[in-house]
Amino acid sequence: MRVGLAVEPRFGYKGSEGGRVQGMADREFSVEGGPNIQWRTPVGVVYANFYQDLSGASSGQSAQLQFIRPLVTGRKLFVNGFAGVNWLSGRLNDYYFGARTNEATLVRPAYTAGATTNLQLGVNGAYRLTERGSILFGANVIRLGSESSNSPIAETRLQAVVYAGYAISF
Repeated sequence: MRVGLAVEPRFGYKGSEGGRVQGMADREFSVEGGPNIQWRTPVGVVYANFYQDLSGASSGQSAQLQFIRPLVTGRKLFVNGFAGVNWLSGRLNDYYFGARTNEATLVRPAYTAGATTNLQLGVNGAYRLTERGSILFGANVIRLGSESSNSPIAETRLQAVVYAGYAISF
């Protein structure tokens, strides 16, 4: 079992980006952090955290509970599957998914987002190319809770992410 502290970014957006946020006030990038715990079991890892917005953009909190299961554990390739829930406080969710009264338009009504819980499912992994270099990859889908998905700026309830990158170990 590991207990520690961690920080994570939460990306904002600019009202000049267009689409459904066109004309809204910018939502700032924030840094969240707090305690986390990882508990290794014979069938996988249970991961939990509770984060506070350390940068003061939303002054909100989030919490996550995730189960991570190794699917492939080779010398060069490893792949994990994961499933989890992510809770967002009303302050955090309203900051990123709310539309203030002065941001309302004919197609974007004012909206106050409350606390919500999102569901997530995905895979991630790495393929080791050299002793110090690996290709990282992953794909996941997040099902937004109703307080986020009902927002006039949310385009879909399901948010899919696919990524790849390269890591160098020091």
